[in-house]
Amino acid sequence: MIQEHKPLASLSRNSSSDQEDDLAFLHPSPINSTATTTATRRHVARIPKPDSPNPAALIPDAAAQDDPVRAKTDKPRKTGSFVDLLVTNRSCWTLVVILLAATLAFIPQVHERFFSKGLHASRPWPNNITSTHCTKAHPGRPLVQYVLMVDAGSMGSRIHVYKFNYCNATPELEGDTFGHVEPGLSSYDGDSEGAARSLDKLLNIALETVPVYLHSSTPVAVKATAGLRLLGEEKSEMILAAVRRRLESMYPFPIVQDQGVAVMDGADEGVYAWVTVNYLLERFNSFKKKPTVAILDLGGASTQVVFEPRVVGGHSVAQGEHRYPMNFNGNEYVLYQHSHLGYGLIMARSQINNYVVANPLGVGHGVRLGDKEYAHPCIPVGTRQDFVTADNEQVVLVGVSDPTDQCKAMVEAIFYKHKKCAMPPCSFNGVYQPSLHATAEDDIYAFSFFFDLTAPFRLGSATLAQEMTVGEIEDLAGRLCIGDENGFLEFQHSAEAMKELRKSVNICMDLRFIYGLLQHGYGIPKTRKIKLAKKLKGYETGWTVGGSIAILEDNWFVGSLI
Repeated sequence: MIQEHKPLASLSRNSSSDQEDDLAFLHPSPINSTATTTATRRHVARIPKPDSPNPAALIPDAAAQDDPVRAKTDKPRKTGSFVDLLVTNRSCWTLVVILLAATLAFIPQVHERFFSKGLHASRPWPNNITSTHCTKAHPGRPLVQYVLMVDAGSMGSRIHVYKFNYCNATPELEGDTFGHVEPGLSSYDGDSEGAARSLDKLLNIALETVPVYLHSSTPVAVKATAGLRLLGEEKSEMILAAVRRRLESMYPFPIVQDQGVAVMDGADEGVYAWVTVNYLLERFNSFKKKPTVAILDLGGASTQVVFEPRVVGGHSVAQGEHRYPMNFNGNEYVLYQHSHLGYGLIMARSQINNYVVANPLGVGHGVRLGDKEYAHPCIPVGTRQDFVTADNEQVVLVGVSDPTDQCKAMVEAIFYKHKKCAMPPCSFNGVYQPSLHATAEDDIYAFSFFFDLTAPFRLGSATLAQEMTVGEIEDLAGRLCIGDENGFLEFQHSAEAMKELRKSVNICMDLRFIYGLLQHGYGIPKTRKIKLAKKLKGYETGWTVGGSIAILEDNWFVGSLI
């Protein structure tokens, strides 16, 4: 863990010519406050002399003339009274009242912003809220800080209840409580309230995990990824608004102020994942810059690639939205990042199926096809699968044998390698990318579906970190694609492998796509090793740790319970 005198990293995105969004810093730093004073001017009222006639007294009071009782009891008001001061200087006093009200309203914000962090040190910390790493917090910091991060993906929603300690000035991750529900928010098209209620199970886990004492200072964020983005802005905004209302009305956790309930930008998703992996691998724990690893993330709707290319000829990444400059522990990092929307696993299946329909196979497979039936070499022989095309046409896909690797050819077709590359070099679909193999000198880490679909047929999912060459992934895909013809005899010894095969008829197509993405799409040689990791040091890979560390910098919530 980073020593006390070494900041975890002020992770900030430097401005570039095409993109000037700032990435949140990755460590909370004290806020410098300056005392401000407001000068006030004393106003002296002009009080009439005692022997001067009072102008108001010379005017007959009509009400007094008509009312004998009032005429007897009402007396001329003495000049120089407090009321006269208010009347004579009405505008000045009005200004004073307005300034006083504004000051009173602003005091809580000033107090929370500049002084609340110190209150943690002065207020006795409950004995039942402890850290396993130390017994005393760094001055001005809470001993323990929780962050709730809800990952609303296309396949389901997950919550991470992260526990950090402040044994030093910078946060150290020491615990994670996890929960998962299906389906994802994007499945509730037209039912915004149902989407919001679907998160109750996850938030109840948070209520049970976070001590009540810390509820009001535990920030929560709900970050939706590409699946919700594909619903369209109007529908996704309705769902997110319903989620926000439920959080505000039903739960005590403060919502992160900036983009607390939102669709996450693809760039942030990839970069936060890069931060997560390199943070867990301790690549940021010193002022001396260390080599960083590349990351590949495969979700349901999109896939991300982020790495720090080696500088060649004074340049590493061309200018553009794919360029992501950062400063970390005083070290400069210039990242390449891109989120390929439509190339997540589920969306890739749809692309492949549409290609099969648009480019039907010829005869010769020994299968008689009816009207609107199409031979599909990527699904098990004899399997019949209903499918709705991009043109909203209902068809049937029929699995056939594949002796000539037609499945591989169809998968490679969806990467559109021959599409015009406006800014060379390009990876696929005309997207600029420096060579991942040539410029990423350290390891390549792949997770999410990369791990989930290979581990059961390798060392098993219980082995949370494995490695395979790209060529070995190709070989596994080939064995799975012909295994259906002999009942997958090769995998009969593995209960987990057989369970995976029974669960999905798309396993051949999925593995062909993963291999195609790595080798044909990103251009990674078959001999290059890929680190497949579900967890590192007990914590999940993915963007959620990096996103939570970023939230800790915006420490407006620290001390809010005082």
